[in-house]
Amino acid sequence: MTRNDPPLLSIGTPVYGSEALVAELVERICAAARSVTEEFEVLLVEDGSPDNSWAAIVRECDRNPRVKGVRLSRNFGQHPAITAALEHARGEFVVIMDCDLQDDPGYIPALYSRCR
Repeated sequence: MTRNDPPLLSIGTPVYGSEALVAELVERICAAARSVTEEFEVLLVEDGSPDNSWAAIVRECDRNPRVKGVRLSRNFGQHPAITAALEHARGEFVVIMDCDLQDDPGYIPALYSRCR
């Protein structure tokens, strides 16, 4: 996959008040996505979080070129943040999940398989 080729899979999540979970979230999403394809992206939409979630997102973007951060100008709420993730997603298939790991990224391969 070159930089301009769309990935097969996009995984997007709104991030609010989850600074401490961002690194684990990205690690678990990447592990699950890699079991499907190497052609994936992770979209983290910071929704005006009162903590340092944006700094955590920037660190993950710096560590991994597959991770993309989107920063909203203020807190708009979960649904507008999901919409922002969908607007930025380039994948043929898109998974939206919560950032608090309530949704287990380990289910991504089964979800993808079911869609196929």
